[in-house]
Amino acid sequence: MSQPYDSLKPSQKRTLNAWKIALEHVNFEHFSEALKEKIEDIEKELSQNNYQVINEILEIVKENADLNDAYQTARKALAEDYNSQERDKIAISYNSNNLTPITSNSRTKTKQKINRKALLILQALETYPLTLEDLKYRLNLPSSQVHKLVKQLWNERKINTLSGNSLYNLLPIIQRGELNIESDDSDTYFTLTSLGTLQLRTLVNSR
Repeated sequence: MSQPYDSLKPSQKRTLNAWKIALEHVNFEHFSEALKEKIEDIEKELSQNNYQVINEILEIVKENADLNDAYQTARKALAEDYNSQERDKIAISYNSNNLTPITSNSRTKTKQKINRKALLILQALETYPLTLEDLKYRLNLPSSQVHKLVKQLWNERKINTLSGNSLYNLLPIIQRGELNIESDDSDTYFTLTSLGTLQLRTLVNSR
């Protein structure tokens, strides 16, 4: 039975994201056939937005030590990232309340610097990690444009891959490689860094 992603609790979202990260960091060859089948069943249900299976993830990861270790590590990193973002929200809210009023000219300049379609990608990723294919269909944009915008945001350090270094989300100054995009990747999930979140918050506060 499908349900909207927004209806999930923050802890359920972290469980789902940690699951996705863990699957990218384990070797399936060492899994039993029974475990492989369970993972395939979970992935099938999730692809149909049946998030009730999230409750089964905690038990399934315990069936393999490597999978459990990868999951627990990802879950911890995501929890720390979430707590940091909550602190950033409070800090940004405090600072915005103590700044001098923004003039209409300042607002105009701020909006002119922001690529509207790039902003749409940031807003989409704020809700849930998405792939290039997801962004293409959600924003109804051609592949070439999505690729260009994602590369731009990557170079501006506003987005990261879900499987990348989670510390980069908090401190987007760590060195990392270039983003190579050749097709509509449906396996790599993108998420916001603290800079991407700050960009959205700054825009909201400037309106």
